[in-house]
Parts: sequence; structure tokens; C-alpha cells
Amino acid sequence: VPGSGKSHTIDQIINGESYERVVFHPDYTYSDFVGQIMPKLEETENGEEKLTYKFIPGPFTKIMKEANKADNKGKMFYLVIEEINRGNAPAIFGEVFQLLDRENGESEYGINNFDIAKYIYGVGKEEEEIKIPSNLTILATMNTADQNVFTLDTAFKRRWTLRSIKNDIAG
Repeated sequence: VPGSGKSHTIDQIINGESYERVVFHPDYTYSDFVGQIMPKLEETENGEEKLTYKFIPGPFTKIMKEANKADNKGKMFYLVIEEINRGNAPAIFGEVFQLLDRENGESEYGINNFDIAKYIYGVGKEEEEIKIPSNLTILATMNTADQNVFTLDTAFKRRWTLRSIKNDIAG
């Protein structure tokens, strides 16, 4: 319930490690979370402007890139989603939903996405399968009192370990 210390509990788990924090809300989208291709005017060598399109990563893709860097393999990273049920979580996750099934910490199944792979793994590795690495943990909060905002279906919920935080108004 509100005020029970969900965010505080997550801060204790993170304990100073690297993280990205987002808050889901009704207008939050896949493009916000994962990333999107945006137009950009760039100046050419002769001073003219040229319209280009560039992938702008969202918090999911940014933290994936950091966790996948070779020199970060022994370090933990966290993606914190506050109020996961206040946005349309299945739509926000899109195909990334497939990555939530994990075995030994890594995604059991991968996905293919040219732009995400290029951003995470680099130029020339756009065909590489994307998986959440074992050094990246996704934590989320949800008010059970607000479950009717956007319900999380059983298929989505089963991919998470749920933990109830009691509201201790006496302490």
C-alpha cells in the first residue's frame, strides 16, 4: 500500500550500485522505455542541413548496454520500475517481455532488434540476439490497493518473484 516503504526497500537492495529508475504511468510507452527512432537535423561538411534518423535509447536499453560491457560483467545493475501497474506494462515491454523468462540469471529466450542490438553491442553486431545478462536485475513496485489501474495478467506476473511489504503504521 502507499507509504509502506517499497522504494526504500528497493534502495536497500540497490545499495549504491548502478541503476536506471522509471515510473510507469498511463501515457508511458514502449518508445519511452525501450527506445525510438527520431528525426535529427545534422549539418553536412558544406554547411547544409541533412535530415537523418537516429535511435534514441530508453532506460531499459541504456542499462542493458552498461550491464553488457565487458568490464562490467562482475558488477550488478538494476532497472527499477516504480508503479508497474500504473502503465500498460505488457504494451510498454512489447517484445522485451520475452526476455523476462530467465535461467541462471540470463534470459532463457532472446529477441532480435536491429537498433537495440546496434546500441548495446555495437556496429556490426546488429544481428546478435538480445538477452538480459545475469548481472542485470529488474525490480518493480506496485500498490496492491491500485491493482485495478492496469491489471497485470498471470503470464506477466509469473515472470516475477512477488514480495509483499507490510504497512507497519505502528513503527
